[in-house]
Amino acid sequence: MRCWTATSRGSPRQALTLNPAAPTPSLPADGPPSSSSSSSSSSLVLVRITHVTLNPADLNTLRLLPPWLPFRRAPVPGMDFAGEVVALGGSRASTDADAAPPPPLRVGDRVCGAAGLREVFTGRGTLAEFVLLDRALVTPVPAGWGGREAAGTMGIAGQTATAMVKRVVPGGDLRSDRRGLEGRRVLVNGASGGVGTVLVQICKGLGAAEVVGVCSGANEGLVKGLGADEVVDYRLHDPLETHLVERFGEHQFDVIFDCAGSQGLYSCSPGYLKPEGRFVSIVGGWSQGVVPYIRNKLRPVFLGGTPRSYDLFLLSASGEIAREVATLVEQGVIKQAVIDSEFPMEQAVEAFEKLATGRARGKIVVNISNS
Repeated sequence: MRCWTATSRGSPRQALTLNPAAPTPSLPADGPPSSSSSSSSSSLVLVRITHVTLNPADLNTLRLLPPWLPFRRAPVPGMDFAGEVVALGGSRASTDADAAPPPPLRVGDRVCGAAGLREVFTGRGTLAEFVLLDRALVTPVPAGWGGREAAGTMGIAGQTATAMVKRVVPGGDLRSDRRGLEGRRVLVNGASGGVGTVLVQICKGLGAAEVVGVCSGANEGLVKGLGADEVVDYRLHDPLETHLVERFGEHQFDVIFDCAGSQGLYSCSPGYLKPEGRFVSIVGGWSQGVVPYIRNKLRPVFLGGTPRSYDLFLLSASGEIAREVATLVEQGVIKQAVIDSEFPMEQAVEAFEKLATGRARGKIVVNISNS
């Protein structure tokens, strides 16, 4: 099979090489390929990949994890995927023993999801024509959705957005509680990005009284089209925090979702976030979350800490969460996938370089099957 592999640390152009003749992964001897439904003991799935969408975490992996580690020989990057089941079998235990049993699969089913932390660290990523995954990471593609839309929504972006909202909804059950944000005012920073475009839809679909998106003015139409009531152009209003205090100081937010990693947004949040409000961030910065966690979560107010709740959230991919995202799609809470651009497999480096600019509207797709 063809796959991209990392041969060194660094930028995508420095690190990545297209391997035209890599060995295709195969099921273990005790789990022969099968065309029948999977059983509870058959936890491995061989998937022919059609589409991959890229995430900032993919760039961090290329920069930080050396390929010469013993458990990362010729590592393949990539997390999000959509494709077709080629074979079922194996006996490896599920990555999430407490999750509800996944629905049965058959060879030929269209599936999607994201690789887990184990796959990422050992270099068994999805930027390849075939990948062997734990069954617990895979979910069927929602009816009516294409591969690139499924990869972009049921992958890391959609799972992260869903898990963020679960943090602030009592009980955390978004599938049965369709009014979990009813009456609450929400700010989404980075509303035009991969996670932000899904967050805006979920918040509005779950009954938020007002959703305000922060993005560039060029993306105002996109974000309002997803359901935002108001858009704040961070380029026009600089510093952003001063404008938020002036505009929302008397009508503060209940929740702030930060998808861009702004320390200032949190430090100044008492001016526009209610005392009992929630601030949830997903960007750890150069320290991978250590510095903001210590500064914002552990530092007490009398030592200069900000008197507002702070939650730094780092997702571990899960088929269970992917299925929650799929349910939100089927319920009409998530109405569309926002795709910035699509590249053929041979141009994956160019796709990564566009991701690195930080200016993508929604998700960047790599078409593995060129179909």
